[in-house]
Amino acid sequence: MNRMKEDNSECVEIESSNVEYRCSDDGKVKVAACISGRDVYERVKADINKYKWNDSDYLLATYPTNGTHFAWEVMTMLLQGSADYITHPKEVLMIDLFPVSRSEKDFPSPRVLNTHYRTDVLPAEFRKAKTVIVLRNPKDTFVSLYFHNKFLNPLFNPDKSTALASLKLEDFLQIFLYNKDIDYGSYFTYTEYMWSRRAEPNVLVIFYEDLKLHSAATIHKINEFMGMNRSPELVQRIAEATDFKKMKQAKMEAKPSESVEEVFAVNPSHKENRQKITERMYRKGGVGDWKNHLSVAQNEQFDAFLADWEGGKHIPFQY
Repeated sequence: MNRMKEDNSECVEIESSNVEYRCSDDGKVKVAACISGRDVYERVKADINKYKWNDSDYLLATYPTNGTHFAWEVMTMLLQGSADYITHPKEVLMIDLFPVSRSEKDFPSPRVLNTHYRTDVLPAEFRKAKTVIVLRNPKDTFVSLYFHNKFLNPLFNPDKSTALASLKLEDFLQIFLYNKDIDYGSYFTYTEYMWSRRAEPNVLVIFYEDLKLHSAATIHKINEFMGMNRSPELVQRIAEATDFKKMKQAKMEAKPSESVEEVFAVNPSHKENRQKITERMYRKGGVGDWKNHLSVAQNEQFDAFLADWEGGKHIPFQY
């Protein structure tokens, strides 16, 4: 293993398997980077490392399948002061996948940048941002991430499509529980760390289940945190507009501008498969779907793991 410390904001480790990591400033925390193409990743990494934070912007941080699209739509509607759907895809503002410098034409500040990385492996510029963190219970995260990997990730990574398509639930359960080298690292260490930030003044931690089951009340919390002071009537309209089925349909019908097409051209596989990606991205959006997929034995293994997970015992998950 070779370790390289490139600057104060990034530490990279490259192993023989060519896994690349984003690391904390002190090098004690490392998570596998999401790489959808080497050339794209190098441009994305360069943009992240040189980016200067605009204090009028917001950061949305979530583990994959923890409600990123849902929360981003809510936050952007609050920013624009309207419950109209945002026609440009949020991926343009996902700092993990697209060079953030390419997004400014379609999404000028103020805006909501988003990431799946835990914030301690991002440069300090991002850690000072006003940040909304969304957490989701581990069982629903697991099931949703399984289908995400099986049916969606092959569209981002065509070279891995055969292996991902043949992925079995029981095999992925072992990966999810015990493999820390999946993209963005372990769900469990991610969640522990992000939960630990809940008392910081520039951070709001919410739960996906509350956003889904108590939409208006949770959107009101986000509204207050962002300092938008939007009316209760608008908050209610946003809650109704971001109903899963309505939002999925709106996203399927959206036609991004030509300049967004140029941004997507940075990642050819994403541009080519964008319609399929949108369709598969919005799968169910529910709470408790794990009950439809985990066998009794698998659920017992999950419960035994959670019983030993000290860092999660005081996090008020909803199943």
